Amino acid sequence: MANEALRSTRRPSLHDVAERAGVAVSTVSRFLNGQLELRPETESRVMQAIEEVGYSRTSGSSRASSSKGVIGLVVPRIGNAYFGGIAENVVRSADSFGLAVLIASTFNQVRRQSDYVELFAAKELAGIVYAGSTTSNAALARLIGSGMPVVVIDEALVDAPPVDTVVVDDYAGAYQATAHLAALGHERIALVTGPESLASVRERRRGFVDACVRAGLDPEAQFSLAGDFSEEFGIGALSHLLAAPQRPTAVFAASDAIALGMMAGARNLGIGIPGDLSIVGFDDVPGASHVSPRLTTIRTPLDRMASSALSMLSARIDDPDAPVRRSVTPVVLVVGESSAPPSA
Repeated sequence: MANEALRSTRRPSLHDVAERAGVAVSTVSRFLNGQLELRPETESRVMQAIEEVGYSRTSGSSRASSSKGVIGLVVPRIGNAYFGGIAENVVRSADSFGLAVLIASTFNQVRRQSDYVELFAAKELAGIVYAGSTTSNAALARLIGSGMPVVVIDEALVDAPPVDTVVVDDYAGAYQATAHLAALGHERIALVTGPESLASVRERRRGFVDACVRAGLDPEAQFSLAGDFSEEFGIGALSHLLAAPQRPTAVFAASDAIALGMMAGARNLGIGIPGDLSIVGFDDVPGASHVSPRLTTIRTPLDRMASSALSMLSARIDDPDAPVRRSVTPVVLVVGESSAPPSA
């Protein structure tokens, strides 16, 4: 009777089969597509589950077969130069693995992050590359727990099952940026960051603090401001910085978006860069080399991040039980024209 009720309400899906057999959705999908050979006992459970839920290749698996070799990519905002760069490199790297990519932009909305994850799960894709603007996503955590191949890129998740992750060496980048400004002779170095709830921001702050201490500067005495990774925040942050009792002579902006916003604000206020204020960013987005003066920044190799993510995802699709991996992408300081010794 239960099987008849299931058949009468909706078409049985791979999720129904996987739940009944006690395996991951990706395992069922790849088995039915001839991509995976199962142990005899597991194959028997899957075949029995297919029969019990009434799943058929003709009526229920058309989506699975059409999505063979297709993965989903979730990013906070495709129009953001950094995440747009991640998307382009993921698509380029996916092509080398024979995979196509469906892209969803969440506009930094928590609800959309969950909705798109659930949508991709319903489409029964081969896997998901996820770049979120928060450190948690309950829908994604459930999907990871179900065995769906997932790689998290840029910002690590908390309160989720172990998952393959590709992050940036945020600490090293912040340390290099701050040490560069200190070596130029700056003693009042501001720190302007994104949301402090993010692990990447905390790591960049830690790198800033350690570089200050190494240079003989009191990190607690430095101007500090947290907001979001946007040019709008950078423009607003500049006003607070200029109004500080001890006006900084340099600033480490923890993203190029913030740095470019500060540079735009400086032009409007007649503040010379780097004559009146040196600025160092983080990311090395295309716009960093197109502005005048050219922005000094920390280069994040997005192509390497994307390649690592797709390599991990492909390996996870091939072997769902492989050990979880974490890749830390190295960064490097790129000295432009926006940083110089403080003026007399």
